Amino acid sequence: MELSQIGDPLSAVRDGMLGQHGFNGIGDRGCCRGIGEGVKGPPGIAVGRPGHEVTQARLVYKVDPEFSEEARKAKYQGVVVLAIEIGTDGRASNVRVIQGLGMGLDERAIAAVIQWRFRPGLEDGKPVVTAATVQVNFRLL
Repeated sequence: MELSQIGDPLSAVRDGMLGQHGFNGIGDRGCCRGIGEGVKGPPGIAVGRPGHEVTQARLVYKVDPEFSEEARKAKYQGVVVLAIEIGTDGRASNVRVIQGLGMGLDERAIAAVIQWRFRPGLEDGKPVVTAATVQVNFRLL
């Protein structure tokens, strides 16, 4: 294992690491305790009190991010991974970059995500603050 692979959503490390295919994976193959789309449920994290079911927030409106001029000129693309809290009003707050790309794309990802709207998570039928991890893709056409 290389230290550079720890926490890398695209890491090829499989067992127990935070790679795309690990048990605790971040991304499209996290299985059971991971963050992101997995084989056993929707993306994100929701925490509630023991014995109380918390439904996860659901994305209802999405704004695509804009490329920075620097990234566009360099033909630079990739994925920015952000940790967010989704409030009872369905708005993202406390946005943190987990994995950035630089070249102004991290800031563009944050600007897009704070415009997204969610159906808030519910506990006992009442809206609650939930945490989630989102991926913002930057792809040149």
